[in-house]
This record gives sequence, structure tokens and C-alpha cells, in this order.
Amino acid sequence: MPSVQQERQRRHRLVMALALANLAVALLLAGLVALLLHTSHRAFDARARESADALVAIARANVASEFARVDAMMQATLEGIAALRRRGPLRDAEVNETLSSHQRFLPAVEGFRMADAEGQVRWGNQLNEGAAVSIADRDYFIRARQQQDRVVLVGPVKSRVSGHWVVGLARPVMVEGRFAGLLYASVTTEHFRQLFAHYQLEPGDAISLRTEDMRLVARHVSGNPTVPAIDTHPISAELQQALRLNTEHGLVVSRLASDGVERTSAYRRVEGWPFVVLAGLDNQRFFAPWRAQVWQVSLLALLAWLPILGATLAIYAAGRREARSVRELAAATRRTLALQRVAGDGIHIVDSQGRLVAMSDSFAEMLGSTRERLLGRHISSWDANQDEAQISAWLAKIKAGDKQRVEVQHRRDDGSLIDVELHLSVADIDGQRFIFSSARDVTERKRMLAAIESSAAQIRDLYDNAPCGYHSLDAAGVIVHVNATMAAWLGRSKEELMGRAHMSEFLDESGRAEFAVRFERAKAQGRLDGVEVRIAPPGAPSRILRITADAIRGPDGEFLMSRSASQDVTAQHEARHEAARLMREQSAMLDSEIVGMIKLQGRIAVWKNRGLDRIFGYAPGELDGQSARLLYPDDASFEALGAAAYPLLAQGLHFRTQLQMRHKDGHLLWIDLSGVSIEGDQSFWTMVDISALKQMQAQIEHIAFHDALTQLPNRLLLSDRMAQAISAAQRAGTHVAVCYLDLDGFKQVNDQHGHDAGDALLAQIAQRLQQALRGHDTAARVGGDEFVLLLTVLSEAEEWRPIVERVVEAIEQPVDLGGVLSVQVGTSVGVALAPQDGVDAQELLTLADQALLRAKRAGKGRIVRASAGR
Repeated sequence: MPSVQQERQRRHRLVMALALANLAVALLLAGLVALLLHTSHRAFDARARESADALVAIARANVASEFARVDAMMQATLEGIAALRRRGPLRDAEVNETLSSHQRFLPAVEGFRMADAEGQVRWGNQLNEGAAVSIADRDYFIRARQQQDRVVLVGPVKSRVSGHWVVGLARPVMVEGRFAGLLYASVTTEHFRQLFAHYQLEPGDAISLRTEDMRLVARHVSGNPTVPAIDTHPISAELQQALRLNTEHGLVVSRLASDGVERTSAYRRVEGWPFVVLAGLDNQRFFAPWRAQVWQVSLLALLAWLPILGATLAIYAAGRREARSVRELAAATRRTLALQRVAGDGIHIVDSQGRLVAMSDSFAEMLGSTRERLLGRHISSWDANQDEAQISAWLAKIKAGDKQRVEVQHRRDDGSLIDVELHLSVADIDGQRFIFSSARDVTERKRMLAAIESSAAQIRDLYDNAPCGYHSLDAAGVIVHVNATMAAWLGRSKEELMGRAHMSEFLDESGRAEFAVRFERAKAQGRLDGVEVRIAPPGAPSRILRITADAIRGPDGEFLMSRSASQDVTAQHEARHEAARLMREQSAMLDSEIVGMIKLQGRIAVWKNRGLDRIFGYAPGELDGQSARLLYPDDASFEALGAAAYPLLAQGLHFRTQLQMRHKDGHLLWIDLSGVSIEGDQSFWTMVDISALKQMQAQIEHIAFHDALTQLPNRLLLSDRMAQAISAAQRAGTHVAVCYLDLDGFKQVNDQHGHDAGDALLAQIAQRLQQALRGHDTAARVGGDEFVLLLTVLSEAEEWRPIVERVVEAIEQPVDLGGVLSVQVGTSVGVALAPQDGVDAQELLTLADQALLRAKRAGKGRIVRASAGR
């Protein structure tokens, strides 16, 4: 028999072995949990970086497009001013008109102005007379005077004209190689913040625009209306380090001191412009699903380790109580049953008949039930996918040792459904077959996966439908990736392009040769910046694309493929040509015989063209030095136009309206009038005679909405009045009646006396309908001898009846058709009421028509209510 010392040593060894085994299992579970969470975190981090990178690419393209459009129009403006110089000395009015006409194509530009060589801002919008503005001390003016052949960045600075924070571009005005002034265009920083606010951002996400030296231009944080201080420099240390490594593009995870939010941010330099766009996703929101996963996985690992720990303690207790093995075995059995009842997963056992014989408390909680209600129930009572017959057929096929993992739906006691991951194991015990099952509620996990997939689909949709074209080319120039925008530009589907089409197929002859050279250079240098090419795809419009590309290389530096972004700049090129064309047409327009033009000083004519004399009937020179009052019908209209127009002109805005003016012989003309301030109290006005157009519009409107024979409203006008009447009745709590009627005996008149007699009869019936109705009611002809009455503002539901009876009585009176010919017809009427029978106009018309059919079948000459036949 072993000694006490030996027994103690044996127990000690047992304790150490159990402790080491338990520790090894705990470490293994901890390692698996750490690996799973680390992998999941990397996946979330990768999605965050991809989302931020996609967002910043779109923002960068939009910003580049804004500045490219402004620069293109500035170059066109400089060409226009150069053309004015070639014609003679510059005139302030001509320069201001040139600036104004080009600014119309730049809705985002707040200020479009030009300074002379000394820095005095003399031309452009929003300049007040007598308040001289100088930009001679501005940094951009000094740099433009020194760098006379390049575009210069403006700002961010506070405008001395408007007082707003602005950023923009400036180009030197050169005359025979000599600096003669500066043309500059400014855009408010608020414009870019509003531009970023239109993106579909989640709360906490941010987009900002900064200069190369990280001065803030604009910043938008979703859900945060606070506007940060412009022209400030604070950026995170992480971003500073990233910029030192790569100033063109990069990704950082940092926390900005201004709001304390940690974000995954991407930055990209705007091609061709000294700006950087940054886009950041709120990590607190983006990683919320991952943090929930941390708790779930950690809890599951702990629940998996607890049974092992319990078993270890049970073995240790059994070793210490060897003399009382039977009692300890019973105690261990009770502990195992208790552990089963409190297990995290829904553990349950069913017999070969499919009835529940044992379960954990967590299984009852999962089904929203109790042990008492569940024990003895059949699987089909909670399985939402199979009935009792299907389950019995499955039980008949399984055998001991079978194991299965399935996803099913369970029905809780309250009727709701949950998604369940079920692990099954079949065993025979004492000649009886049991199915041991572990059920886990995965409803929330499925919801999270669906949310992640939805987010990924949104990102894919953002990539595919971005306003820029994205594509990748392999080393041979074959398209391997392309988004939907680029595929549409190339006139083929994505499937037809990827791996099958070479980029040169979509270029013209000269473009192919240039592409081959530039593509080889891009593969060698690793980048292609802002190259413009013309694509001419078969079956799709020709376009001019500005392409920027980066090379993606393998671990040994070999070229794998390009990552390219394309911007459609066709409109910019067309804008340049259009601006040049407008300059050519401007001179011709001044001599127009169709458009009248007049220049006023203090509302006194100082110049006008031949077209104005022709429109108003005056002889050449007759209006010179005269007041514009001669062109107005009376003093009131003259003063009203001045009160409406001149405050706008004083703000540098245009004024346009249509009004009636007076011809020399006294008759009135409809004039399309447009005015703009030139300088001081001088203004320039254009006038077009639209009298014929107004008369034609009135005739067309009447023809479009009225019946040609009876001059009653037709079906189109009736539908509009019905919709308005029903809406008004709903607001006022009144009733509307729709009465559908046709003439009894009209066909006999047509057959016996001809269609002319029938037309005369319809015209007189239309007059009787209008005389019998009230002023706010409507009678309409909807076809043949069919009419519809719209009775409105009915205080009581039956208020329509005496009106309809009056109409029926008027129709039944004899009709004199000329000579000795007199006829008599009757009518049948179907009536539908709103809101009793419905509030949809078409539905009420249909119900009234159906009621009319019932009236005619009942013997004609009757009035039938729609709801009476239901």
C-alpha cells in the first residue's frame, strides 16, 4: 500500500499535470482568439483604407475639375482681352463686358477681376466706384510679376472686395513680353465645403482641402456644423511623417487635436495644382462591428474554456476523494448537468422520435421559453423550415456516429424567427438513439455580415459610377480592370473590355503612336501626370480624356499593371472654342437688327443700335439724349422697373424680365429686357420684341387645353383642375363631385340631319352647361357627346344634386338649329364624390363613367351615384 508521502506526491503530480494542461488549452484558445481578431481587424483596416482612398480620389478629381475649368476660362479671357488690345486702346466697358461674359460659365467663381501693372484692381465684378482696391502687396501679385509665364495660386486670403475667405488662380497679363497686370479668379472656401457636404458621408467622416504647405482651405465633417479657422496649419504628427515620405499620396491613422476623433485618412495631391485633398473615416464608427466581434469571440472562447476548467476541477476533486468515489461521481454528474444548463450555446438532446429530453437554460432563453414548456416537445414545434413528417424521415436515415453542421431558422415562442447555427452528433446509449445538438444564435452575425456586404456594395457602386473613369492596363496595354464610367466612355461592357481589349483600339492613328511612347515611359518612370488624349471608340462619342496613372510593381520591381484615373475634359475644350466663338460673334451682335441695344447714363440714352430704333419705330438719332421714359407706357411702370432693376445692378448682378413697353405710335409691345451695370451710373440693356411669341403662346395654350368645337376645357385641362380641386377640398374639409354625362338621342340627330347639325347641337349644349353651372365649377368635353362636370366647394355631400338636376333640365329643352329645324335630346349622368368615393382624379372619373353606364342600362335619363352601385 503506498505511503502517505507517495500519495501526496501522486496527487501533486496530478495537480501539476492538470494545471499545465488547462493552461495550455487556455493559451491555445487565447492564441486562436488573438489570431482571429487580428485577421478581422486587418480586414476592417483594409476596408477603411480602401474606402478612404476611393473617397479622396473622387474629391481630388472634383477639385481638379473645378480649377481646370477656371483656368481654361481665364486663358480664354486673356485671349479675348488680347483681341481687344489689337483693335485699339482698352476701354473699361469692353474689358468689364469681356470679364462678365466669361464669368457666366463659372458659377462657382465669386470674384473675376483684373488689376493693372501697379496692382490697382480696375476691372471686374463687385467693385464699388471711388473705393480703390490694391493687391500690390499680395503675395500672389508679387509672384505673378516675377513668374510671368505661369499660373499662380491665390490664397487662402480674405478678399478685400467681398470680405470672404477665398482661394483661386491668377495669370499675368503680358503685352509684348512686358508685365501689364494680373487676371485673377477667386472661389470662396465655403464653396468647397459645400461641395464636400454633398458627398454621402457617415457621421464623423471628414474631407478637407489644403495647400501644399498644409494651410487649410476648406473642411467638412459630417454631422458637425462647426467651420474651422481658414489658413491654419495644425495637422497630426502621423500626417507630417507620411508627407515627409511621400508628398503625392498616402494613408495614415491619426487623431486630430481639434476634435479628438481618430480617423483612417487618405491624402492625394491634386494633379497640376498646389493642393492636397484629405478624406478620413471615423474609426470609432467604422470599427464598431469589430469591437462587438471582440466581445463575442472572447466570450465564446471563455465559455469553451469553462467546461475544460470544470472537468479539470472535477478530476482533481475525484483524486482527492478516492475513498468516496461514488459520492464524488454523483457530485461530478450534477456539476456537469449544471454546466450544461448554463452553457452559452443552446445545448439540447432529442430522442429517436424527435422529442426534447434534455437542454441547457441557454437553449430555453434562445427560444424565449422555459424548460417546463419545452421538455417533451417535438423538433417541428420550433423548427421553422421542416414539418414533423420531414423531420421523421430524416431521423429514420441517421445512424450512430453521424455528425452534421447546418444553418436553420428557429421559431421563438413569441412567433419571431432567429437564424441558428446547429452542430449535431448522433450516439446510441443503452440501446437508445439520441441526437446531441449545440445551437448558436447567429442572427446578429448575419445582420452584421449583410451590413458589411451592403457597405461594400456601396463602395463598389461609388467606384463604378464615379464621375471619373478608372482602369488598369497590364504590361502589354490590355485592359484588366475598368469601372462602369470608363466602360461607357469606351462604348463596351466591362466584360467585353477586361482581358480582351487593348487601349490602343480606342485611339485614332496619331493617338496610338503617342500612346505607345507615353505608356513605355510611364512603365519606366512609374507615373503619368495629366496627359490628354482623344478617344474615338466605335459606336460611342469621341472624347478628350486627361489621364493620370501610377505603376503597380511586384516584389522585384517588375511592372504588374497601371492604376489609372481619367477625367472627361471635352467640355473644357469645347468651352475654350465656345469662348473664342463668342468673342467673334460679339461684334456682330452689336449691329443686330433683331436685338435692340441701348446704353444709358442716369437712364438717359447715350448710345443705341439700329435694332432698337426698328423695334420702337424711331428714326436714327431721334432717341439720342432722351430719357428711357419714352419707351414705357406710363410713369408707374417706369419707376417700378427702376426700383426692381437698379439695386441688383449696383451689386454687380444681371437683371432680366419680360414686360410691356410702348411703341412710338402708342401701341404696346412685349419686350424681353436684360440689363447689366457697366461703370458708375452707366448701364447696358438688350431688348427683344417677343410680342408675336406671346400671342402664339396664348393661342397654343388655349388650343392645347380646350375643345376646338365647343371651346370647353378638354380632358387635359380637366385632369389638372380635378387634381387642384381635390387637394383644396382635402385642406378645407369640403366635397367635390365629378359628373360624367352623355346625350340621349344624339346619334339620331347625327343620322337624320348630318354631322353639321350634330356639331351645332354640341355647341349649344356646351353653352347651356356653362350657364347652368356656378362660377367656380367646370364643364369639359371629353369626346363625342360625352361631357364631364366638376362641381367644387360643396359644403354638404348632397349639394351636387340640385346643380345636376338644373343641368339635366337645361339640356332637355328644345334646341333650335336654324330655319325650321328643332331637336330635343336628354342626358344620363353618373356621379362620383370626393372624398367619399376616393381622392384620385382618374379613379373618380372611372367611377363616374361606370355609374353613367348603369344609368343608361336602367333606362336612360337617370342620375346614378357611383357608391350606390357598389
